[in-house]
Amino acid sequence: MNDIRALSKVYVINLLSNKFVFVFNLLLPTIYFLYQNGKYWSRPAVSFSQSTNLVISYFWAYIIMVTILNNVIVAMIAQRENGFYKQLFFIVGSKWKILIANFLVQLAVLNGELIIFNVVVMTVFHNWHISLLLAGMLSAIIVSVPVALISSLLFLLKVKIESINILVSILLFGLFALINLPKSGSISHILSLLNPLTYTVETSFQTLSLFFNHTFDYSMILIWLIVTVVYGLFGWFGTSKLSVHSIIDRV
Repeated sequence: MNDIRALSKVYVINLLSNKFVFVFNLLLPTIYFLYQNGKYWSRPAVSFSQSTNLVISYFWAYIIMVTILNNVIVAMIAQRENGFYKQLFFIVGSKWKILIANFLVQLAVLNGELIIFNVVVMTVFHNWHISLLLAGMLSAIIVSVPVALISSLLFLLKVKIESINILVSILLFGLFALINLPKSGSISHILSLLNPLTYTVETSFQTLSLFFNHTFDYSMILIWLIVTVVYGLFGWFGTSKLSVHSIIDRV
């Protein structure tokens, strides 16, 4: 635990020196939300209905996915390429301690981003409700580990850091393009949830529905668990292949 605590402090300091990622993680979706929903500034309070919850879920999914990719996966690849990850590994002797420390710091950052975004939502909708903040934090905690695990498959790619950001942008575009594919039956639902954006939207929507509408699709539990296990297996494989050596050293 002492190693993880010390590593977390290192990652906090490193995070403070790179604030530009918040433009993509938080500022862009917040501006887009204000653009799409500016009409509600001069209207009465908007209730958190199923349709409203679905809209919020999409924004949460973007913030969660982009934060995990940028701050955890791409950041770890960058640290591997510049030798920072190797230095930490030689000091603590465990990749898992490094990954856990970085993940915990980024999870705290993610919750902070969602709190700020949800305050903006409540301000625009003139509807202040602590349940929105709690649902956001719970959704982040539930999906962050599975999403980080499935995203760790990017560790397997022999792509230099100059190309990884382009690859991640293409990946996000593809995931968004596939997010609204029709679902008919359990098999197609499982396949759709293999898209981590769909997985995050569905989990966030169910959480919001539970908090605000006191409803929950219990038929989703088994499907969600199956997909989560699949994420875990792929994530374990991807993380196990994370090497301390950079791509440049191996070519």
